[in-house]
Amino acid sequence: MTVDQVHNAHRNGAAPTDLSPDDAESALYVAIWAYSSGDAATAHRAAEAARAFTPDSELARLLSAITANGDATAVYDSPAAFRAFIRGGGNIGLYEATSTALRRLYRQQRPQRLLDIGAGDGLALLPALTEHQPVVGVVEPSSALLAETTAGLTRRGITHHAWQDTAQDFTATHTQRWDLIQSTFALQSLPAGDKTRVLRWIAAHTGRFALVEFDDVEVASVWEPAWFRDCLARVERGLREYHADRDLVGAGFILPVILGKFGTTAPTNYELAVDSWVALLRETGFAEITTRRLTDYWWRPAYLLEAVTAAG
Repeated sequence: MTVDQVHNAHRNGAAPTDLSPDDAESALYVAIWAYSSGDAATAHRAAEAARAFTPDSELARLLSAITANGDATAVYDSPAAFRAFIRGGGNIGLYEATSTALRRLYRQQRPQRLLDIGAGDGLALLPALTEHQPVVGVVEPSSALLAETTAGLTRRGITHHAWQDTAQDFTATHTQRWDLIQSTFALQSLPAGDKTRVLRWIAAHTGRFALVEFDDVEVASVWEPAWFRDCLARVERGLREYHADRDLVGAGFILPVILGKFGTTAPTNYELAVDSWVALLRETGFAEITTRRLTDYWWRPAYLLEAVTAAG
């Protein structure tokens, strides 16, 4: 069976155990389908079949290893995998481009009070603070990542405030106003309703907002064959950007994120196309919005969106 035939069977209520894939793509479709249904045994057999069809597939190899163990690591449960992920492969160029864009923005706008929502370990923020050094606020739910960011700010002698909080909890209670608020690759993790609430708070508490996110392709279903094929190709490319850390990054971060897109539980990411981000920013109170492509990336190209309120 081809991917299209497997997709039709999936849509018509068949079970993955009933299908015989004809190639690596259809075998991976069955493997991910079975995995998302909680059938690790069928998922493993299908992943092994994908490896037999295409022995050099890193995706098939790692999916086989994950399904042999029964389950993937939850996203962010492996700090070592996340750290290796963001500091290797295409993320090196991605974060360099992001920090360069933020540094240019600080030089132009000269904010005296800067808030970073979802700062992580400061990989985008800290290198951008080489010329202009405002008072910085950082919001990050992970205590370990937040500690790394605050340590970096302390080393640079930058006055700062830190909150170990989710974006949702922080914006529900805080009332300070900031000259510039930024968020890099963090708001994609918020469901639609939370995105709207957080962005409305941001619009009410700053005149200027800088958002860095991917320009995702929005589809009605991730099981659509065209999107699925493109996803496989992009993940394979992403995995191959890592070498010694490929197994750590692949099994500990990339595949858990990707498998979450197909799961029956809530996904870890709710990405949008840039046009949808623009529409959402307008809806939540921003009057002037500009977009600029920062760099290509194995998943999707990254964009900087600058949004200004009517009062800003």
